[in-house]
Amino acid sequence: MQRHAHALRIDHITLHTRFSHDSCHMTKNTAQDPTGDADALRRLERFGGLKLRRELTTLFLQEAPLRIASARAALAVGDIEGVRSMAHMLKSSAGQMGAPRMQQLCERLESRASTPDARALSELDEELVRYTAWLDTVSPPPAPP
Repeated sequence: MQRHAHALRIDHITLHTRFSHDSCHMTKNTAQDPTGDADALRRLERFGGLKLRRELTTLFLQEAPLRIASARAALAVGDIEGVRSMAHMLKSSAGQMGAPRMQQLCERLESRASTPDARALSELDEELVRYTAWLDTVSPPPAPP
């Protein structure tokens, strides 16, 4: 394995990271649970502390449903490339946030081997719900107001 530098970008926040993985484009999946990878969350904490992890988690949970909705709108007008573009962006974010099943679903949507469909987007919605519930089991308590 080689070490690679990466820039984690979730909308307006960019975090430069260094970690080992097999592919230069995606994080290594260290998850024992297909829904969530606690190691990925720990990496975020190591790079930027608990505050940054909370901020990125909040931003991801706000943006992921919007990206899925954008993909659904693109699909409705036959914009397959728009669906694939959203899937590409969400795939990277899901990998950084420790959501391997979401990452796999996005990879499938992005693939040229299949045509994106409403069922695949519904699966992505369902996986986001599972991931959110999983986060509640591994996340530290919310920051004080």
